[in-house]
Amino acid sequence: MEKYEELFARIKEKAKLIDEKIFELIPEKDPRVLYEAARHYPLAGGKRVRPFVVLTSTEAVGGDPLRAIYPAVAIELIHNYSLVHDDIMDMDETRRGKPTVHRIWGVNMAILAGDLLFSKAFEAVARAEIPPEKKARVLEVIVKASNELCEGQARDLEFEKKSTVTIEEYMEMISGKTGALFEASAKVGGIIGTDNEEYIKALSSWGRNVGIAFQIWDDVLDLIADEKKLGKPVGSDIRKGKKTLIVAHFFENADEKDKQRFLKIFGKYAGDVKGRGIIEEDIKSDVMEAIDLLKKYGSIDYAAEIAKDMIKKANEALRILPKSKARMDLELLAKFIVEREY
Repeated sequence: MEKYEELFARIKEKAKLIDEKIFELIPEKDPRVLYEAARHYPLAGGKRVRPFVVLTSTEAVGGDPLRAIYPAVAIELIHNYSLVHDDIMDMDETRRGKPTVHRIWGVNMAILAGDLLFSKAFEAVARAEIPPEKKARVLEVIVKASNELCEGQARDLEFEKKSTVTIEEYMEMISGKTGALFEASAKVGGIIGTDNEEYIKALSSWGRNVGIAFQIWDDVLDLIADEKKLGKPVGSDIRKGKKTLIVAHFFENADEKDKQRFLKIFGKYAGDVKGRGIIEEDIKSDVMEAIDLLKKYGSIDYAAEIAKDMIKKANEALRILPKSKARMDLELLAKFIVEREY
């Protein structure tokens, strides 16, 4: 991963600019409990990849990244708002190695904290020092992405009621849930940096493909990564019964006997397994059997190839942009997404 070290350094450098503005918008003030809850995830860290994409996309088309800081902050705040609400819906206990917002402050305050993050995002756009017509367009892009984010999450919730989903259904869901905000990040940067519509279109295409590939690769890593690097048990998605592209491919290709065996394991270990007296070794044995079934039909390799193809398509779209350090950073970031091990 040595070739990425300089990229990581630049991401960290730009993250400092973003964090300064985040905590300017969400200071320590009354009602103290609300602002503490809203600051919890931004303070817990996060790589600030989406705001990095905003600033770097602006640079890649010849614009001044400093003018894109507040819109970049807006994207990051919307991302954090979605995490707060997702954690409530999934009743997750931890996020970024810390207790989730609803676990510390309760569901009601967590909902309010999420709402505050969402509203502060639009305050951030209002503060942007860009021409009014560009500001209006940036706002339109962020609103559209927020709508798609909600639609994607709604589809994901609907998946919980289904025993199986199709590849088409999964791709539609993930396009909204992760693709939309990545696309918005790149597109917003393009709008601020240039009036060249072809450049803006290229950045939009890059962002959508990278966002979808990011999630698909996450799903692949859940099944093949080293547990210590991953920071959670391998096969967590199988334990929870999470519908992924891998699972969708399996159900479209497996025979009936293998489908039924997989379904007996899939989602069996969601919730409180300790309370049910289930032994961890039994869980691991079942999960490995399920992973072997997915491998039998090439479902993991299929998803990995889809993710890699999307990254290739994303970077091909950038070829229309002038060669620059910023364009190279976007290309490197995309490549890292399908080469990372965690």
